[in-house]
Amino acid sequence: MKKDFIKKIGVGIGAGFALLPLIVLAIGIPGEVPGPIITSPADITRLVSTILNWTGGVIMTVALIMLLWSAILYLAGGASEAAQKKAKSMLLYSIIGIVVAILAFSVQPFLDTLLRGRFS
Repeated sequence: MKKDFIKKIGVGIGAGFALLPLIVLAIGIPGEVPGPIITSPADITRLVSTILNWTGGVIMTVALIMLLWSAILYLAGGASEAAQKKAKSMLLYSIIGIVVAILAFSVQPFLDTLLRGRFS
């Protein structure tokens, strides 16, 4: 179990280093000073909405891929109880991921109302 945990941490660190060049792309043109990103409450709402859209989309995509993979594992498991148990737990986690993605999309109107102060 400890080796698995260390292996996962190593993969995470490796992925982080692999994505480091993207930070360089975020720097922009040298000599140009960008303006402020947030100048009004509407900008905060737009920023939060963009972040939630991206994360909801990524979570939904991964959850749907997990759902399909768990279905394949369940069908390929045959009479093996261990394989079917693994597929069922993966199916449960993929359904939880789909619910989390739907919640990420549905929390946007609530945050929009909260941040803009339009209470009815």
